[in-house]
Amino acid sequence: MRTLAALLIAVAMAWSPMAFAHSEQRATVPADGAELETSPPAIEIGFDDRMRIISVALTSAAGEAYDLEPRSGRSASDTLRVDLPELPAGDYRFEWRGLATDGHAMSGELGFSVMGN
Repeated sequence: MRTLAALLIAVAMAWSPMAFAHSEQRATVPADGAELETSPPAIEIGFDDRMRIISVALTSAAGEAYDLEPRSGRSASDTLRVDLPELPAGDYRFEWRGLATDGHAMSGELGFSVMGN
């Protein structure tokens, strides 16, 4: 009986719409791991469902943090756009945190390199 109950619970969870409710990062510009000739003007991220962005952060490989403000994504949106200052050559890590429409905290990151300016 326990095995049947566990099986029914597992099947119900697998088919539950809540199991698929989390938004996921689907596309980024620049792409994760991109090597760019010049500083990108912005970072854009598309999500497969609406997301309310809580915070964004950009740091260089040397640990320099950049103060950024999203142009989109503070209200529930399926895109995030963050304008960037002119970045010198180097490696960068961009991180975001947000809330999916089901209230779950989500986060993601991408890295890119600027080869020269």
